[in-house]
Amino acid sequence: MDLINIYIVGPAGSGKSTLVQSLGGWMESKGYRVSRVNLDPGAELICYPVDFDIREYVTVTELMRREQLGPNGALIRAAEMVEARLEEISKAIGSRGGDFRILDTPGQMEIFLFRSFGPSLVSRISGRSACIFTIDPSLASTWLDVPVIKLLALVIELRLGIPALEAMTKSDMHRSVPSWLALEGVPSAQVGGLSGELASSLASVVGELEKKRRIIPVSSKTGKGIEDLYKAIGELFCSCGDLT
Repeated sequence: MDLINIYIVGPAGSGKSTLVQSLGGWMESKGYRVSRVNLDPGAELICYPVDFDIREYVTVTELMRREQLGPNGALIRAAEMVEARLEEISKAIGSRGGDFRILDTPGQMEIFLFRSFGPSLVSRISGRSACIFTIDPSLASTWLDVPVIKLLALVIELRLGIPALEAMTKSDMHRSVPSWLALEGVPSAQVGGLSGELASSLASVVGELEKKRRIIPVSSKTGKGIEDLYKAIGELFCSCGDLT
């Protein structure tokens, strides 16, 4: 099979690194060869074995100390330094082979999405590519939050130029995906004013653009949904869902 790059993108604390750990472990248990890549220069601890680590080139902690920067300034500076060595870094990542290459992106997703760091890196790394957008259920507690989350998923596809899946992480803490996360049963009549009207209109537009895309509940703790996520990756590249 051709190598597939899987970029894990999402807000800070949404379970990206633990998903890298559980998804990679599940794939290896099925006999696949997996490379794991850390792209977060601000990571303190990593819960999975790393095959490529961006911290070998730059770390936020070192930049804070050396250049007297705050955490956010150091992260932006780190992104600039990565961008300056993008050709070298992309080749180093590309040399890590396998059937799957899982790439753990920075906790502050805007660094990867809205600077050239992310889109330029994605375009340079060989192989088929997809993205998993991790959604923390606490960020979608009401249907008013959903259009924002759904728009972010579309922005990821637009900026990175690759298909995206949506995964609701930490599903062991929640019984099911709320119906409004699938843009079903949006109770627009229950919320008046500009916010309700705007959210309802956005939900309608996003629903059309997403083409009934489903959210996959997963739990890195219990393993729930990991196989479903793997199958969904297959569906992105093959109508039969068979990645081999």
